Amino acid sequence: MFIFDLLRQSAQRHPSKLAAIFPDARIGFRELDQRSDRVAAALHARGIGPGDRVAILSDNSLPSLVYFWGILKAGAQTVDMPTLAGAGTLQCVLDEAAPRGLVIDPKQLQKHGGAGGLNLPALVLTTEAGQAAADEHGRTVATLEGLLAEGGAVPDPAVAEDDGALIVYTAGTTGQPNGVMLSHENFVTNLQASNELMGLSDRDSILVVVPLYYIHGRMQLLMHAMIGGTVVFSAGFTFPAKVHAELCMSEVTGFSGVPYHFKQLLDRSKLAERPPPKLEYVLITGGALSPSGLERLRDAMPKVGIHLAYGQTEAAPRITWIGPQELFVKPGSVGRALGNVKLEILGPNEEPMGPGVVGEVAAGGPNIMKGYVSGDERELGKIDAQGRLRTGDLGRLDEDGHLFLTGRAKELINRAGEKISPREVDEVLL
Repeated sequence: MFIFDLLRQSAQRHPSKLAAIFPDARIGFRELDQRSDRVAAALHARGIGPGDRVAILSDNSLPSLVYFWGILKAGAQTVDMPTLAGAGTLQCVLDEAAPRGLVIDPKQLQKHGGAGGLNLPALVLTTEAGQAAADEHGRTVATLEGLLAEGGAVPDPAVAEDDGALIVYTAGTTGQPNGVMLSHENFVTNLQASNELMGLSDRDSILVVVPLYYIHGRMQLLMHAMIGGTVVFSAGFTFPAKVHAELCMSEVTGFSGVPYHFKQLLDRSKLAERPPPKLEYVLITGGALSPSGLERLRDAMPKVGIHLAYGQTEAAPRITWIGPQELFVKPGSVGRALGNVKLEILGPNEEPMGPGVVGEVAAGGPNIMKGYVSGDERELGKIDAQGRLRTGDLGRLDEDGHLFLTGRAKELINRAGEKISPREVDEVLL
């Protein structure tokens, strides 16, 4: 199965159902499928297809969503670019990924236009509102409105499931942006394994507060494309009280965020006084709330199931999961491995360690990335000779297969020969 099949199947099953709601627009599954088909046909007519890359530099918006699906349907790969990054970082991404085209919204065109701006690819894809600014770059410019008017048939792209689909740039723990190449298989298998545990269906919906250039944002989008659920995009997380109001008014069944989001909602909104009426679950990713934070969240929303997932962008992205039945029974656990993920704790000589022994967390499975755009995944020690993802995280497994993280391998402090984890120090102090 390909990523674009997720949208096509939901469009067939739920043609009139809303696929996405933005602050200023909304679209159903059938219309999104049809519009992205026309974009794919127009891109194909311009010679963009399998093996090509098209970057996306845009805030969450309906045009960028249509472009995203159209690029995949053309058989090309998307390159997600962080809108908050500086011009230097963005230019490095463009230079390394070498996309044939760039989807860019009017705001980003104004920000990075003129003398000293970004050196854009030959084809600039925007909207009519951004055409004038795009023309100043001296590139071939196409607008979404124009592409949709062209029509045309969409040929089935000559791609395989293990071909690249998305490139997501992440600084990880190195501080240097790495382009993570993820295939259709990487994402689809991770989505399927994740939902075997989550049990979401077409009756579910979610409020998204993170940019789609985060793997976390893409995962929420693709999960709901797979199940036929609605994605509601927030205007942002600047004001937690407003996000709380959106959770209540939108009547979504789910919300996913990093620990920061939940702490802010607990501290700066009336979440405990007025739990969102239709909310059934929350999913914590990108780190774990402290035990006291989890208890506050449970007490604030006693009827809401709390889930936690651990992963990395290089794993597309989930490696482990723990649900509400075990979260408070196994305090500190980030869960067991997904069904198609092999989890190991490696010792100093890369030998698998038994339960209770701390070592580096390694993961294998169909969700592990194809590699970095730079080709440095082995030199950086991210993929080993056995094809395992070396997470750089330290942890231990218990007898039940639950993973407990203890720190980062490169953060250990050597004190009189004793290896000390800053994470453990923080937990004691806090």
